[in-house]
Amino acid sequence: MTKSRWGLSVLGLVVVVASLFPLYDRLFGRKRLRFPYLSRPIPAATYDAFAAKPGWEKRELEVAPGIKLRGLVRKPTSDAAPWVLFYPGNDESQLERGQGFLIRLRGDLDLGLAVFPYRGYDASDGTSELAGIRADAPEILAKLCKTYGIDSRHVHLAGFSIGGHFAVHAAGASAKRGQPAASLTLWAPVDDIVMYHASPWEKLTAGEDYQTHPYLADVPAPVLVLQGAADATLGGATQGRTIADGLGSKAQYQEFAGIDHVPLLEHEPALAGMRKFVLEHTK
Repeated sequence: MTKSRWGLSVLGLVVVVASLFPLYDRLFGRKRLRFPYLSRPIPAATYDAFAAKPGWEKRELEVAPGIKLRGLVRKPTSDAAPWVLFYPGNDESQLERGQGFLIRLRGDLDLGLAVFPYRGYDASDGTSELAGIRADAPEILAKLCKTYGIDSRHVHLAGFSIGGHFAVHAAGASAKRGQPAASLTLWAPVDDIVMYHASPWEKLTAGEDYQTHPYLADVPAPVLVLQGAADATLGGATQGRTIADGLGSKAQYQEFAGIDHVPLLEHEPALAGMRKFVLEHTK
C-alpha cells in the first residue's frame, strides 16, 4: 500500500471513530434528559395580535450581524419604574407564553415588560443553537437598555427552564461588563440537559450540552430560585435545588409542593414571591 493510500485509510478510520463517538456516549455515558428544540416560525398575523394587546408594542433588536430578534415590550407608566426582562423556555410560541407570564407577573404593579424569542423561534432570525443563543443573551439586555434609555440596574432578569441557563449567562456576562442587572429570578431552571434538533438521526447525535453550573460563579446577588416539587419535565426538583446550592448565599430558594414545570409560571404564590423580590431589590 502506498503512503498516500495508507494516510487516507488512517484518515477514514479517524472519521468513522469520530462519527461513532456520539453513539457510544449515548449508550455508555451518563444518562441525561434530552429535549428537541421546539423552534418554529409563527404567522405575521399572530405576532401582530400579540403586539395589539393594550400597552404592548413590537420591538426588534439586532443582537449580532444579520440576526434580529423580534419581541414584545410594554413600557411602564413611570420612568422610574423597574423593568422585567424574561428569557423564555423551549416553547413553540415563546411570545405567547412569555407575554402571558409577564402580564400575570405585573398584576397591579407598574413594571416595564419585555420578552424576545431566541434565534429560530417565533419571528426571530437565525437557527436555534446553543452557542448563538447564549451569545445573544447579554446582548438582549444591553440592546434593550440602549433602546429605551434604561439603566441595567433597573432591569430584573427572569428565566424559565432553558431560559434559566441563558438568564444566568446574561447576568454574569453583563456584570463583567460593568452593567449588572438589578436581580435574577430562575423559574424551574435547567442545570444539566441535552437539546437536539429533531431528525431521523437524532439518536446518533450527542446533541447540545446545556450545563448551567459552570456559569454560576459569575452571577452576582441577589438571585431567587423558584421550583415546583412535582416537576415531571425535569424529573423532580433536583436541577433547581442544585443551582440554588451552587449559588450559595447569593440565592434564596422557594419550592412549591405539587406544582409541575409549566404550571409554575401560573402559580400565584410563585408570582407573588417574584413580585416581592423585585420590589425589595428595586432602587
